[in-house]
Order: sequence, then C-alpha cells, then structure tokens
Amino acid sequence: MGCRISIIWPFLLLFCPLAGQNLIPNPGFERCDGCDANGFMELGIGKGANIPSDWVSASFGSPDIYSSQPRSGKRHGGFFSGFKKFEYLANHFTTPLERGARYRFSFWIKSDRRYPLYALDEFGVFILNGEPIYLQTEPLRQLMPNFVSPDGQFIGPDTYLSLSFEFAACGGEDHFVVGRFKSVEKGDTSFIGAIRPANPSGELFYYIVDDFEMVQIQAPPPGDLLPAQLTMCPDSTKTLRVPDEYAKANIIWSTGATGPETSFTNQALVWVEVRLDDACNTVLRDSVIIDFFPEVNLKILGADSLCTGDTLLLKALCNGDCFDLVWSNQQTGPTAAVTQPGNYSVVAKTACRIIEKSKAISPSLKSLDDLVQFPNVVLRNGQAENQVFRPFISANRQNRLLAMEWAVYNRWGREVFFTRDPSAQWIPSPSEAPTDAYLYRCKATYQDCELPVTRSFKGTFNLID
Repeated sequence: MGCRISIIWPFLLLFCPLAGQNLIPNPGFERCDGCDANGFMELGIGKGANIPSDWVSASFGSPDIYSSQPRSGKRHGGFFSGFKKFEYLANHFTTPLERGARYRFSFWIKSDRRYPLYALDEFGVFILNGEPIYLQTEPLRQLMPNFVSPDGQFIGPDTYLSLSFEFAACGGEDHFVVGRFKSVEKGDTSFIGAIRPANPSGELFYYIVDDFEMVQIQAPPPGDLLPAQLTMCPDSTKTLRVPDEYAKANIIWSTGATGPETSFTNQALVWVEVRLDDACNTVLRDSVIIDFFPEVNLKILGADSLCTGDTLLLKALCNGDCFDLVWSNQQTGPTAAVTQPGNYSVVAKTACRIIEKSKAISPSLKSLDDLVQFPNVVLRNGQAENQVFRPFISANRQNRLLAMEWAVYNRWGREVFFTRDPSAQWIPSPSEAPTDAYLYRCKATYQDCELPVTRSFKGTFNLID
C-alpha cells in the first residue's frame, strides 16, 4: 500500500470551514453578557463581555460595546482613534483560515455624533495568527494592516460606510484587529463641524463599528501535490506532475528535476517541493512512497499422464493477481479439460507483463480395477443401493469398456449369477443365507490407452441381514 506525507510550511493544517459561513463570532455585538443596564461595557486585553470570549481590546486602550447608534440590532462596537487615544477592537475567527483560500472581510463604520468636529480616514484591519496583545497606548505602527481604507476617504457621523476587502490566507490565521494603525498627521483629518476649535490636537475621535463579516469566497487549491499511493512495475518508468495551479512555481523534485513534472524508474520514494511567489512565501512539500507489483509466477496443476478417451482437468494457479487466462486448446479461465495426451500451455496477464506456462501430458496405462470396482458387502436390509451387488464403473471412463462378463459364486463354488451386462445387478434371494464366503469373478476387455486389453480379476464379499 502506498503512503503519503503532506507538509505545508510553516503550518500543518486540516481545517474545513463551510463556504459562505461568517467566521466572526458575535459579529454585531448583540451578545453582551457583561453589559450594564444601558447596554455598555468597556473591554480590555483578555477581558471580553462574554464567555467564551469574542470581542476584546488588542492594546492598553479600552474599546467599548455600546447601544446608542447601532446599524442593526441593539448594539455596536466603538473605539477612540486620534491625537490622545488609540484603541483597537480584536476578535477571533471561529475556524482558522485555510492556506490559499480567498476570503471577503467587511464591516460598517461611522464616527460618533458626540464628537462632530473632525472626520478621519485610513482605518484598517490586521489579520494574524495568535492572540493580539500589544502592551502599548500609542498607535500600532509596527503592524502592517492587510487593509486600509483609502487616503482622503473621510468617514463622518451621518451614515454608516461599508468597508470590505478580499484576503488570500497563508493558513492558520485566527484573529484580527480593527482600528487606525498610524498616528494622526497633517492631512489625515477633515473638519466637518461648524466652528473650529482653538486646540484641534485636544479633540477626541470616536468611531462606531457594526455588522462584521468574514466569509470564504474561494476554496483553497488542492493540497495534495502527489497521489496518495502509487504502485509500479519493476524497471518501468513513471511520470508525476504537480497540479496545474502550481505549474509555474519554483519546483524541485527528489530526482533533481525542476519543472512541473519528473520521470523516474525504480525509486522507492519521490518528493517534491513547491515554493510559491505569494505574500506568504508559501512552501509546499509532498511525497509518495512507491510500492512495486510483486513478481507473479504461473504453474499448471494436474496429472502428468492421460489415457486416450479419459478427461483430465488442468488448473492454472498464480501466486499473485493474474487475469484473462487463455489455454492452447482455446479454452479460457483458470481450468481446462483435455482428452488427449500432448503439450498444453496457458497464457495469463498480470499488472506488469504476460506470463506463460506449459505442461506435457503423456499417455498412460491403467489397471482394470481402476476402471471397474465391486463392493465388499451387501446389506439385505440396508439402503436400496446397498441391497444389491453390482459393478461400479468410473463415470468419465465408461467409453473405454468394450466388453465385460461377471459372475457370483456361493461358498461351495456354485455359480449363482452370471451376466455380460455391465449395468446388471445381483439381488440375493431370500434363500441365500448370510455368509462371508461369496466370490465374484470379472473379465473385461477395455481400451487401455492405445490397445484393447482383456483382464480378469476376482474377489470376495459378505452378505449380511
């Protein structure tokens, strides 16, 4: 049986999310077991509103769950992002992302009406593997967000704005962070109020988010580069090829080949490494252990000699898998019936080659008692077939019997039965006393292979009541 080893560097993953399923738990903040009577709660690092946890803070800031301006339902999330305070909401995915799959991340955002003077741009999302914990209050400049809303697209308080992007997963990503990942510089704000404040740098910026969604929109490419198992014929040549999706990647085989395919002979193991030119620097490795079909031998079972007119059954036997057996006398299958001496052969197919075996059947001579037999006891009150005395002639050699006569004698040597009919039978009369001294004599002319032969033999039998 073949074996396979599949490694996706740097992760070994087996995750199966349902296509179209939202992978973000509590996406609309509706569940908030820790909220107060007003539907409010401040979040912290590792401190969420629910058990098991969903929304938390990614840094020392304290983003919130509110109930004041939801887009749908009763609640929403919110965080400060400006000169004085930078807060970040974080959550996990219900299932880690699959390598090579494409996802669509979306959410809705607006600024809080309570802080109506300025609008900001460039809000982002950072997707990562592992829990996001950043022990800092300043912007998370060290992170490279996977998405940033357009520079100059200032988001105000009047209506929710939908932000979305597509994401190609490296595999294993299980958390995300939402916020503004850079400090507020000149040109990053838009004044939307009526009267400009005397100290703009002292103003607060609070943003509201709601209705998050992360869904898979394209399944991952095949994870198997090579077949799970492979069985070959010894000394044969086999060609393996990676799936077409990877044909243009940087590929190296254990055989030294560097293209999408390789050919090999008598290799016990073949592996391939595929390096993708993607943002993940993905390295795929796969291998297959190769089995070889065993050598199959063929032999013919059956007697080595045959009398003309007899039927001999020959049987072909393989020590492995063989099929489409054809005999030299045009019979097919594992057995062949032959009636003449001679040379017989059988041809069979195996997974790797055609094999043939021959057997010589020579003429043979057989004795008369191998052709004709008599019982040694007669049961007067036994089963019907045991109440009579008669010859038994081998069924498949009856045509060899040319002539026959046989007789029965009592213990005094008097003949009590005589016939020339091979099918006749002697039924003891009631006057015949039980005895163990009955004698029979048989004389037959039969075809003993090539020549007619006349033979005689005799014996005794018992008559029992």
